[in-house]
Amino acid sequence: MLREPLLHFLILGALIFAIHAAVTPSVSKERLIEVTPEVRQSIIDLFKINREGREPNPDELAPLIDLWILNEITYREALALGLDKGDDMIRERIATKMRLLIFGNLKVPDPTEDELRQWYEARRIQYDIPDLISFYELPIGGAEAEEEARAVLQQIETGNEPEAVRLRAHIFPNRPRHSLEPAFGKTFVDALAALPVGKWETLQSQAGWHIVRVDSSRPGRKVDLREVQTQVIAQWKDERGRVLGTAAVRDLGKSYVIRRGEP
Repeated sequence: MLREPLLHFLILGALIFAIHAAVTPSVSKERLIEVTPEVRQSIIDLFKINREGREPNPDELAPLIDLWILNEITYREALALGLDKGDDMIRERIATKMRLLIFGNLKVPDPTEDELRQWYEARRIQYDIPDLISFYELPIGGAEAEEEARAVLQQIETGNEPEAVRLRAHIFPNRPRHSLEPAFGKTFVDALAALPVGKWETLQSQAGWHIVRVDSSRPGRKVDLREVQTQVIAQWKDERGRVLGTAAVRDLGKSYVIRRGEP
């Protein structure tokens, strides 16, 4: 019997199991939060629904899992406080009760002048009045896009452009300059803003060639903090409250064992 390989295998397995049990403390079900494969897949499926079937990459998936864990912590703590008693609300509404309880007890002090100004300057684009530009744009694609753009421009200047060309034109009314840069690129937008009003021109963007005509351009201005200080303080305190509330939930989570179920 002692020479049987099967017996040796069983003894080795028992030893491994015993060692694992000795070094791994047992965790009660109530204190264990585990991101199971099913949970992970449900998070991915929800992302795909909202993103037209595209799966999240690792950088997008990680914060979604963090959010699920935070929600699970608040839900568990809500149950521990008995917030579900006499209430048939669904899981999310119970967790919302707990979040309201946590965030409602937060005291967020007013920011110092330096804190407020640093916060404002980092988000100035939300408050400044932007440069506005209105223009027509006709995209030109294909291997010979530059030559085609120049040929179509000549048709437009002589009034001989076909109906199909007019139907392809896009109108961009009163668009903030910075909002155009993601689609066209900063070089294109700077060149567009420098064009004379009412004149058709060809321009190249990061997406290809275009025929454009600027109809109007209105300069913006920087907004001084004093003009919007009340609004900025309120928004600073809202953001600070979310940061403190999230930190409070994470502190509650320290009493749980969290297994993220990494694949």
